Amino acid sequence: MLTPEFLPVHGGVGNYVLEIARNFQDDVNVHIVTPRCDSLLANRADEISETEKDLPQNIKVTHLGTASESFFKNLSFQLICSKYVPEIARKEKVDIVHSQSSMPDYLISPNKLRIPIVTTMHTTVEGHSAALREAASSSTQLTFSEKLVLLLGPALGRFEARYYTNQRYYITVSRWAKQVMIDSQGIEPSRIRVINICADYSRFSPSRAEEARARFPELAEVAAPKVLYLSRMATRKGMDVLMRAIPRVLSRTDAHFIFAGAGKKPDFAIPQRNYTFLGHVVGDAPPFLYALSDIFVLPSLYENFPACILEAMASKCAVVSTRVGGIPEMIEDGADGVLIPANDSEALAESLTRLVEDKALRADMGSKARESVIRRYNWKEASSRTLEYYEEVVAQHRLKTNGRRG
Repeated sequence: MLTPEFLPVHGGVGNYVLEIARNFQDDVNVHIVTPRCDSLLANRADEISETEKDLPQNIKVTHLGTASESFFKNLSFQLICSKYVPEIARKEKVDIVHSQSSMPDYLISPNKLRIPIVTTMHTTVEGHSAALREAASSSTQLTFSEKLVLLLGPALGRFEARYYTNQRYYITVSRWAKQVMIDSQGIEPSRIRVINICADYSRFSPSRAEEARARFPELAEVAAPKVLYLSRMATRKGMDVLMRAIPRVLSRTDAHFIFAGAGKKPDFAIPQRNYTFLGHVVGDAPPFLYALSDIFVLPSLYENFPACILEAMASKCAVVSTRVGGIPEMIEDGADGVLIPANDSEALAESLTRLVEDKALRADMGSKARESVIRRYNWKEASSRTLEYYEEVVAQHRLKTNGRRG
């Protein structure tokens, strides 16, 4: 498995690789290739909630290069993978390579490697760029990374299109993403398998409320309904939309907004008593923040299948999000959450106000949300389906290879 991030988990891709790998059967040997992130997290040692020595014995980790927070971090990992991954594959007698949509195998030809490559599509450059183009006219809060995506979007899109070919096989984490691959990249549907990401509903659970009160006593003391935003402070995540909606909510009712995630602190035009800005939080903090919160909000302009929504649902939060990407596959509007149009601060304010004011409604939505996650999103099942897909792909590849030789 090739991944630009792994342990300690500090992003969605790292968590995906960890959960898929450690839920495989014991007789599946997994070799994870990833950059070393010691320097990236040098001042965040308390985040290391799980180390490589705690992994199951069937998982081996090889570090290639060093992780960085630069915009071009993926390019450096691609270069080093092109040099060493073919050698690792031969030495370890690898049957299949599982890559990620950051394209660490971009410079590796499946034909020359002589074993199949499966890539999980988490996001696309084109989708990200399109959302930012729509938001740019009304936003002054684009991050440096977002500005670079806007500037370099056309070139990066062509770069991406060269990767998504019918040489590879694909996993998408939503039905929406599969259709995008078919429509925009011309991938054969038979080469794409939909396997949803999941949530650990024992870790993300309302039963952790007591622990949460001990961890964040200042938040536990807040009497008003608590609304949590836990994601990057970025325009693509709908931060500008949320900032416009909050004053409308507070003009009608009392609520407390909690902001957690990496990025610059927004300009809050609301009283200090109505919000808490935590900024980046350590890796074991999110379950406690969900458990303390009544409502979770993610007004994104572009998403695929965000794990944070499943985590909030598992924690019995009433979720408000947007009808973009694969989110409508996660939430049944009006039943286990609320969906609104993207970039609509008025609709966002209306939905948040209704949930803040109606305790019974948000409790009912939260209960149904947790039931949905438990019923539909299990990591053990996702790993089993991934392994089944590996076996199908390897069998197809060998059949084609033998046919060419014949």
